[in-house]
Amino acid sequence: MNDTNRMNSVGRTSTPTPTPTPAPVPTPAPVANRTNAGIDPSSNESSRLWALTRFGLFGWFVAFAGAVLLTACGQEFQLPPQPDAQDTAIANTYNLAKIWDISSPTAMASQGAWVYVIEEESRVVPYFTEQQRPIRPDFIADFQGLTQPVRIAIAQRESTYVYVADAGDMTVKRYHFTGGSPRAVFSDSNWVEFSGLAADQFLNFYVSDATRDVVHKYNPDGTLDRLISDLGSGFGFVTQPNGLFFNGNFLLTADTGKNWVQRLRTDTTNVAAPGEPVGAGEFVLSSPEGVSTDRGDLRNIYVADTGSDRVFKFDANGSFVDSVYTAAKIELDTPIDAPRHLAVSGVFVFVADTENNRIVGLELAGVPDTSGVGQP
Repeated sequence: MNDTNRMNSVGRTSTPTPTPTPAPVPTPAPVANRTNAGIDPSSNESSRLWALTRFGLFGWFVAFAGAVLLTACGQEFQLPPQPDAQDTAIANTYNLAKIWDISSPTAMASQGAWVYVIEEESRVVPYFTEQQRPIRPDFIADFQGLTQPVRIAIAQRESTYVYVADAGDMTVKRYHFTGGSPRAVFSDSNWVEFSGLAADQFLNFYVSDATRDVVHKYNPDGTLDRLISDLGSGFGFVTQPNGLFFNGNFLLTADTGKNWVQRLRTDTTNVAAPGEPVGAGEFVLSSPEGVSTDRGDLRNIYVADTGSDRVFKFDANGSFVDSVYTAAKIELDTPIDAPRHLAVSGVFVFVADTENNRIVGLELAGVPDTSGVGQP
């Protein structure tokens, strides 16, 4: 170090002192091609050190990412909406399977892969039964000519037909299952109220009128065949009849005023099938309004027990089998309110919850579907 440098380093001058001349020290090569890590990755002698440096940077990144993940543990994340179904299905009984948001659904009827729904008493809309959300088949057209549809039924002969009771003009209209214009329109000047509607495999149809306490049978051409039942006490007679369903042998009738479901013969008047009505024994119903059956060989009977907000399943003889829906069994944020309409499709039972603008689908879990879906 010369004197000038020494002065600059200590801030004052001093007398120079001779010092030995140091040996030359090799200086490193220019660093123009080196990275900001100070190492030339293309140099053979530094390749190992370069790799170690790269590994160190990668390790630092992994450590940092791990710290972030650990920090996130225990944090609450917003997941996509999940289906409203039970976490674990209970075998051999009914479980919540799906909830469809439908505006004011009322009467329903199922056939094969579809369930036909009356919405807002203004239209009939079909949906695939297997889907988690309501999806409409593209090939089924709108049902034309309806004013105020209130009841619906399905019959199968050489093809499948949909019957709709229209309170707007007090007619019953028969459609092909693919929709479009009605194939036939029927009327009866005595009709006052459409409380229930059913059809059989011969294309006869049945109408209940709770206002007049009567159930009638009509031929395929719409002419009156006979009185099935009218007001009276005891079996075979009805009081405020509502939902109807023909199970292949008898006409199931929700005899609301008597708190039971009757199985009525259709070849005579005021005669019930052998045995007691459903709900006439130890199992008591409360103002039932909806009824349906399996469309197969089992012929189980499903009842919408309107007064108790429940849905029950009985065997073909009327013995209790299972609860399909109760507020205690199927937990919903808002329980089903006064169910009046239901439809059965294989292992699914669809319940129209009109006041809550939805259809609730219940599924019989862990049981093979042997109900003959699609059969009349």
